[in-house]
Amino acid sequence: MAQAIILRHIALHEFKKDFKDLTQTTPTPLPEYKTVCGGVIKDPENYPSAIYHGERLYFCTRACLRVFEQDPDPFLAGDVEHPLDEE
Repeated sequence: MAQAIILRHIALHEFKKDFKDLTQTTPTPLPEYKTVCGGVIKDPENYPSAIYHGERLYFCTRACLRVFEQDPDPFLAGDVEHPLDEE
């Protein structure tokens, strides 16, 4: 009888361990968004953006957004120098 109690105890311990493993979840990482300038951001609401050909584009600074708005295609092609100062 003592052996049956020990076996039940072991089985219950294993069940609790397996249940704990199943219920523990790792937090889902925030998605990353790329800026037109080549940077990576995690919270796009804190960065300037524009809709271009139906797609939302993100910029590292308002200065980049302003340069993009003046002439989008050369900016996207890398023909326009990235502004260094926030004007």
